[in-house]
Amino acid sequence: MSAKTGSISSAAPPVKAYLAAILVGCVVLLLWFAGAFERAENNLRDRYVSALVEAVHSEFVIVEIDATSIGKIGRWPWSRELYAEAADVLGKAEIRSLSIDIDLSARALKEDDEVLDVALERLSRHAEIRLPTFLQHSSLTNRALILRSPLEDFADSVESVSVNMQPERDGLVRFLTMGFRWEGRFYPSAWNVMAGNLTQATWIDFSIAPESFTYVSFVDLIDEKVDPALLRGRDIIIGSTAIELGDTLAVPVYQVLPGVVIQALGAETLKRGGLYRLGDTMNFLLVIFSWIIAALTLVRLSWQRSLQLLLGLGLVFVGGAIVSYKYAALMIDVVTPLLMWLSVFVGVNIARLDAESVERLWLQISLRDNQKLLDLIVGTANDSIICVNAGGIITRVNPAAQQLCQSDERSLLGTSIFHSLPAVTRDIARLPTQPFDTLLVQASSISIPVQATVSRVDLSSEPLFTLLLRDMRERVAREQFLQYQADHDKLTGLLNRAALFRQMDRDLEVQQSGFLVTVDIDYFREVNDTYGHIVGDSLLYVVGQRLVDQTATMGIVARVGGNDFAIWCAGADFAQGGETFCQSLLDMLESKFELDGSQGMALSISATVGISEKTPREREDAESLLRKAGDALLMARRAGHAMRRYSDVDQQAASRRLELVPAIRTAILQNEMKLVYQPKVDLHSFDIYGTEALLRWPRKNGAVVGVDTLIEVAENSRQIAPLTAWVVESILANEAEWERASLPRHIAINLSARLFVEKNFIAGLKDLLASSSGYYQFEMEMTETALAANPQQALGLITELLDSGMSLAIDDYGTGYSSLAYLRDLRANVLKIDKSFITGIDKREESQVIVQSTIRMAHDLGLKVVAEGIETMADQAFLCRAGCDIGQGYFYGRPMTQADLAIWCEHWRQRDRIVRQG
Repeated sequence: MSAKTGSISSAAPPVKAYLAAILVGCVVLLLWFAGAFERAENNLRDRYVSALVEAVHSEFVIVEIDATSIGKIGRWPWSRELYAEAADVLGKAEIRSLSIDIDLSARALKEDDEVLDVALERLSRHAEIRLPTFLQHSSLTNRALILRSPLEDFADSVESVSVNMQPERDGLVRFLTMGFRWEGRFYPSAWNVMAGNLTQATWIDFSIAPESFTYVSFVDLIDEKVDPALLRGRDIIIGSTAIELGDTLAVPVYQVLPGVVIQALGAETLKRGGLYRLGDTMNFLLVIFSWIIAALTLVRLSWQRSLQLLLGLGLVFVGGAIVSYKYAALMIDVVTPLLMWLSVFVGVNIARLDAESVERLWLQISLRDNQKLLDLIVGTANDSIICVNAGGIITRVNPAAQQLCQSDERSLLGTSIFHSLPAVTRDIARLPTQPFDTLLVQASSISIPVQATVSRVDLSSEPLFTLLLRDMRERVAREQFLQYQADHDKLTGLLNRAALFRQMDRDLEVQQSGFLVTVDIDYFREVNDTYGHIVGDSLLYVVGQRLVDQTATMGIVARVGGNDFAIWCAGADFAQGGETFCQSLLDMLESKFELDGSQGMALSISATVGISEKTPREREDAESLLRKAGDALLMARRAGHAMRRYSDVDQQAASRRLELVPAIRTAILQNEMKLVYQPKVDLHSFDIYGTEALLRWPRKNGAVVGVDTLIEVAENSRQIAPLTAWVVESILANEAEWERASLPRHIAINLSARLFVEKNFIAGLKDLLASSSGYYQFEMEMTETALAANPQQALGLITELLDSGMSLAIDDYGTGYSSLAYLRDLRANVLKIDKSFITGIDKREESQVIVQSTIRMAHDLGLKVVAEGIETMADQAFLCRAGCDIGQGYFYGRPMTQADLAIWCEHWRQRDRIVRQG
């Protein structure tokens, strides 16, 4: 190589080139001796043989034991009678020879062997018969060889021939031997015998197409469906071609062939004179000759002329090998001689290079490879890469960038990058090196989000900037989808509670007013229980859509709970049409719903709403507004109203209720409460019938907490059970004193409906009652709501209390809607008519009718009747005439302490008979 151009010259010292030729030649010879080129030689030969494959005329007929024959005969292995039938059919066809490639070395049924022996003997009179003999290992672990040959019974009629085939080192069968010797006897190979050539082994000529042979199905042969003319005078081979029998071997060109076909190919090859290969000595001489000629020739030629010579020699060698195979049946190895020429060429030309030339050549190759690698990386990168100069002019774009910009390379080169990225600064050098988000304007004028990263490359002339752009549309869409899922209810598509709170808090920072409406579907659980959750979910979805349609632009709708919705009207004043808006919501929800799965019925529902307001003088947040609206909704539902607006009074009441929660717990522990008793009078004898125990809670500050408020807070704070237990324990503590004072034995206790869902409490109450000395006759007063939550459980617990000795009074009869059903289901003893029907009854004819009919009905059911709220002599007189059993009210006495009750009882017993008779 010259110092300036690095070109190879033929003026290099020859000694150095000869030494290089000798060295590489020795290496090639060593590799050849080690068999390194055998696979390459076989692969090359297999390729040109594949191109030479053609069908030839052949006298061989293969009778196939194929899948069709196995299927029709229906069993395997076959009876030897079948082979006898085949031999007879072939005998009638006057064949020349028969080779059977089936193992007949083991005995079958005696009669089957005899039938086959007779058939073979009959056929052998005018045709040659050959049966297989082969060597094999004793087992997988015992490698000792054993001979498997046909039964001696057949020996007089047949010739034993070898069918052993050995694969080459590449695992493919290419060469067939002419037989083997065992214990002094020589067994010729089947193909040699069939070809009539007993002295020659052969390579298999795979250019003979397997289609050259005639194929007959075994089952067609024994069914005599084969034309005898097709078989007459021909060589027959019976063997397996069915894949399931496993008699297949790996071969070149065709990949896999049945053993019987390989035998036919070998026999046909031998009949055509055989296929030969140059021996190792000749191949060695050919390689040495190639080595010498290459060394003498290539050291005198330039590398360009040498390369041309190599190409020509390659064509000559391969062409000669093909011609030799086809026309001379001779296989010539050409890979090793060609590799010798190529190796000498490389060694000689490397020897001609000096150190500086090698370094420069290597540098050129490295630069070229690096450039190709860079072009490949840039061209196949998924990210869009744009190269620009210091002025922002595009100098290069990869295919990904062209696709992203929706423009081809010609349209982009020479244009300003700022046309595509209008949002970035015009000074490309001042762009941040950290990734930043921006917008890319495509050729269609559509802006898409991308992430850009700018890198600076300082070249010798001017700096170059590369912009790596990543399409962020998928990520932005995914983030938007995730944000939507985080902000919206999955079922209805409305905003969820968290999203509503965020929006409300943003609005409250800038708005001075607004109101929040909570909407709760009445009896939604009953809809789920009756129609199933699919209908329930469908109802929630439709309700949400109706709320959105009704609200329009007035506010935003959200689902904040199971069947709870909220509507936030920012900047709106409730006093200016808010009530009308809420009433329109209620009216809309009361219209019928046509839902899938509701069994064709149109559902009618109702709802309850609660409202809370944000006023300019108050600082509110979203959570407090929702809590107040929820409180208003609960208060509306307790009062039986459809709508309630949260007020300052509600705020104060809520605060008081919160204060009472810990105070009740403390009062129970410190016995701060007290019991009072209101007497009951027998309206037939005017004797004292009993009392009702009532709870009072005088606070230390002198205030008295109302019983309704006390019970409500105790129920909602899960303290009703310990409070009731305190009442019963206090009554039982005074039992002995009551007995000494002869106070009334019959005492009524009010039990909250919440207690009848707590099995543990009822069990504890039974234990308390069992500790009584027996003086008290307890009666539990309960209202219809005790059965509302879980009727079956409540009925069971009530029955347990009745079985423990208590009696049952249905309290506040006439104020509910299902009292008749309770009279049927409960084992009640007493029916207590609410005071709203009793007080002033002598002046209210409607109440008189209701009370009289109730008393008659109760007596017909075997119940006693208690009338509470008797305040005048006229009330008592009417009830006595109506047949009422027991009276209670201020006319007899207000609730009093135990001491006052003792005094009252003493005075009552001493009262004038005129007063008692009224």
